[in-house]
Amino acid sequence: MAVIKIAIYQKNLHKRFTPDEISKIQQSKAHFLLLPEGYPHFFQSVSPSDAAKHEKEYQDHLLEISEKFTGVILGGSHYRKNEDGNLVSALPIVQSLVLVDFYEKKTPNEKIDLGTKPGKTESIFIMGGLRFGILLGEDLKNESIWEEFKKENIEIIFHLDSIRSERTYEEDLSFYESLAKTKNIHLIRVCGPSDGIAARSLYASPSGINWKVGKVEEDKDVFKTLSVNVMRSYLL
Repeated sequence: MAVIKIAIYQKNLHKRFTPDEISKIQQSKAHFLLLPEGYPHFFQSVSPSDAAKHEKEYQDHLLEISEKFTGVILGGSHYRKNEDGNLVSALPIVQSLVLVDFYEKKTPNEKIDLGTKPGKTESIFIMGGLRFGILLGEDLKNESIWEEFKKENIEIIFHLDSIRSERTYEEDLSFYESLAKTKNIHLIRVCGPSDGIAARSLYASPSGINWKVGKVEEDKDVFKTLSVNVMRSYLL
């Protein structure tokens, strides 16, 4: 068994990290930093294709964090053209000032991710000595990804999300608690508040809800470092 320190930052999608906030991340000495779907989104883009023009600015801010934080950054998401020339919603993975890889969203939101194509990248990664799965937004509903996780015996899954469901706060907790128990996984979800949209970051495990933001924190920035015990996924 290994203990993995995972820092999650429930962060307003439109606000940059300040030097003090980056220092707070650095001091956590976590192995991973998770940022919400849609972070960073600093520009008033009219469409995903327009937002893709700012790809470098988004990535530069993640690299700014990486100057101080040595762990793996799962850096929210932004729109970009992939190697096939398709517009996708992509999650950049950064470590030690290097943009290591991308995870591409496989289940675009019909109302938000306009003009984007389903991604074709792997959903399972090995970094920081950990083997883990990634879900971005609506990927949570993608059964083919869950089948892959089950086949590969994935124990820990990171869900970078933005809330667009009709579930109440209590229903959300019940849903994630049931999901983690049924699939026997550690499921860590991070969201970001934006324009009145709630954020409900949480950590669910087979034993239940281990941590959650409170109802009064749904519209606030919240930083939390979690200690997660993994048995199968840690690689010595």
